[in-house]
Amino acid sequence: MDLTFVQKLIDVVSRSPIGELQIECDGLRVRIAKQASPSISQAGSPPQTASAPSAAVPSGVASTVATTPRHSIRAPLTGVFYRSAGEGEPPLVSAGDLVEEGRKIGVLEAMKTFNVVEADRTGRIVEIVFGDHAAVQSGDVLFVLEEAG
Repeated sequence: MDLTFVQKLIDVVSRSPIGELQIECDGLRVRIAKQASPSISQAGSPPQTASAPSAAVPSGVASTVATTPRHSIRAPLTGVFYRSAGEGEPPLVSAGDLVEEGRKIGVLEAMKTFNVVEADRTGRIVEIVFGDHAAVQSGDVLFVLEEAG
């Protein structure tokens, strides 16, 4: 993904009615979000609240470009996802943990069989998508890693 493409996305979002756009391509994630202007309000629109403060950008559009490649670890099969190796044990990994390729990071139970979910590359866990005991489908993203480079 090149910078010219990202600039075009910013321009499109700034001129459109959408408030946010997120794209992931080849392990690179781009999120573009409009910032609400406190002086401009639309009649009949419900107030919007921000979940986290963000830096002010003069153009009214904030863009975040992930400079470190990201990688999704997906569920290899449909089943129940567990964050720990056994009942009452601590989670195998948490957001922010650095993991090596082959490290056990989760467990999937399918048809009374427990299957290990391993990191398929080295990186830092930036997101754990599902909570403990969640039902997942084959192909669902379980973890997002920032690749170690």
